[in-house]
Amino acid sequence: MMGFPFTLRGRRTRPALALALAATTVVALTACGSSSTSAGGGEVQLRFLFPEYSAKTTPLMKTMVDDFNKANAGKIKVSLETAPWDKMHDKLAVSMGAGQAPDVFGYATRWISEFAGLNQLAPLDDKLTPAFTQGFNQKVLGAGTYKNKTYGLPVAVSTRLLYYRTDIFDKAGLSAPKTWDDLMTAAIKTANPPKLYGLGVPASGIEVDTFFNYFLYNNGGDILDANGKSKLSSPESVEALQYLTDLVKRNGSEPKPTGFTREQIIENFKAGQLAMYPTGPWLTAMIKADNPTLKYAAVPFPTNAGKAQQTVSVTDSLGMSAKGAHQAEAWKFIEFMYQPKYRQSFDEAEGMLPELNAVAQSAYFQSPENKPFIDALATAKFQPQNAKFEQIQQIETVAVQKALSGQATPQQALDEATTKINQL
Repeated sequence: MMGFPFTLRGRRTRPALALALAATTVVALTACGSSSTSAGGGEVQLRFLFPEYSAKTTPLMKTMVDDFNKANAGKIKVSLETAPWDKMHDKLAVSMGAGQAPDVFGYATRWISEFAGLNQLAPLDDKLTPAFTQGFNQKVLGAGTYKNKTYGLPVAVSTRLLYYRTDIFDKAGLSAPKTWDDLMTAAIKTANPPKLYGLGVPASGIEVDTFFNYFLYNNGGDILDANGKSKLSSPESVEALQYLTDLVKRNGSEPKPTGFTREQIIENFKAGQLAMYPTGPWLTAMIKADNPTLKYAAVPFPTNAGKAQQTVSVTDSLGMSAKGAHQAEAWKFIEFMYQPKYRQSFDEAEGMLPELNAVAQSAYFQSPENKPFIDALATAKFQPQNAKFEQIQQIETVAVQKALSGQATPQQALDEATTKINQL
């Protein structure tokens, strides 16, 4: 994780087929028995699997689990397991297929359609009391809903804003960009290669598709329609990719974006070599740690004039196994975990946004550097629920790479992507 949630938004995992194969893959789970009651018939044993966002994750979760176990000594005991994000999907798939899923686990919200479709996620609606749910940001809470049932509670939230160098903009006589015209002008005018480039454009590695979605969403476009069919050939989609391609051709970004990963772009922005880059709130903490004199601000991503602002937003969820033998005890643990003190510690340490209103109102998150990300949740647009979304992301990525490298026109690249997506 490199100490910050890079993999939170860039997991590349195997599709739902992993679950179908998982039943034959029990060997890896011999040390992970399912939930049980102790031999004396008293203390319920629960397993809790949580993804590693950074080196801070395990200590944070251990503190919370230890507190729960102490408060419930002799009745319930939770065993904590953590795993790197790039292992989480397959670890869950194998354990579910073998009938040994953890009782409570964190996962990518976009996996809900896959796991719920295979009856591996427990619906939570009968446990969600008004007193509990009213503590959440309602829009963020809704991200864990699939087919009118709530399967996940938000456990890691981010909105993406455009970071820009205020000193560079002031020197160029520019204001924060609000429209695509503003963005194009700023990208070209602030560039002073090879020392400084305008907009960072990552077109290699993970999150290439997410980066394109900044433009896609803010031009009224989308990845899929209500029936799960591709919308990437729509005029809005093609116009978005054409705009990005033109920005690169007009030297508004570093040359040859397909040679740059997200990680490299972020390092370049921190080092003062880029005027602009859109990403999540964790960048603020990174700048403070690595280049505290850098002058910057963060604003909503510009829109094509007249289009509604859409903030690319991502959540991860906390869920329960549908096969767990101790649902009541598992839910008691979840309720304990969502005490504001534990969520505040996690959100601050991991550079996430609060899902709880009480935490959002804290001085830390109401500060000038954090509040814009909280406010951006009002226009949040989350990733679609589709059991094949991992494959769809990869197809979208290839289309963007082909257009930016000149292997195909935006129309050709997105037409090809549409054909592939609709054949999945």
